Amino acid sequence: MQPANSRRRFGRLAGAVAAVVLLAGLGTGPAQANPTDVYVALGDSYAAGTGGSSPAPGSLPGCHQSLDSYAALLNGLNLGCFGATSLAVKAGLDNLSPADPVAIVLGSATEVSVTVGGNDVGTGAVAVACTSADALACASAVQGVANALPALPGNIVAMVQSIRQKAPHAEIVLTGYPRLFTIGPKMPPAQKELATTLNGMADQLNATIAGAASAADVGYVSVTERFIGHGIGSNNPWIHYTQPSPLDPPQLALENFHPNDAGYSQGYRTAVNSALKK
Repeated sequence: MQPANSRRRFGRLAGAVAAVVLLAGLGTGPAQANPTDVYVALGDSYAAGTGGSSPAPGSLPGCHQSLDSYAALLNGLNLGCFGATSLAVKAGLDNLSPADPVAIVLGSATEVSVTVGGNDVGTGAVAVACTSADALACASAVQGVANALPALPGNIVAMVQSIRQKAPHAEIVLTGYPRLFTIGPKMPPAQKELATTLNGMADQLNATIAGAASAADVGYVSVTERFIGHGIGSNNPWIHYTQPSPLDPPQLALENFHPNDAGYSQGYRTAVNSALKK
């Protein structure tokens, strides 16, 4: 998913959902302690709720939003979109006119969360390459993530500046990503190697996002602890994963490596709610 496409979808999504949200009277934040709370969630497929079992009515095609997203579960405005990067979120915000309904909602927002960074550094390419039989492609994709990480903090800080301009009264938090696998003694060696690689990549990405949050003077929400024991390979996984057939091209199902309903509800929702509730 290219950033330009994500920017276009973000802008179109903003216009598509804003009128509905305004008519519905958006006004309950995560903790529902203050009737004037206005909560907005920005970011990528993890913010959109991709992998949830209930598609969101009216969701823009290509954004893959669900009613199981943590934003929806917390009664917020879900502006997450599959494939979004920090650059795409910033561009979408910068292109909003003051009269745009989403700009109006953001102007009154008291809480904003952002899940973003994975697409910036190419974690999707790693998922595809490393679930194929091509070890060189996997190694190259992992190295690509390492090469892209140094640019991520600056992009996130710039994105946060744009959020502050549009939502000057909001508390802002950035979220991390879960480790995708629970490694156990019965895991086959090949999958254990994949799990170790992808879990380590998640830790590096989370550390980078947490550092960017500190530099931007906003909160950081870790979900790592909440997903422990619930990764792929566990008895109760909160992450989707279907191994492609060796005879098929290395194309993963859309929901692969995304949380399922339990992951969004018991993982992300509780973590974000704890960070934002008053």
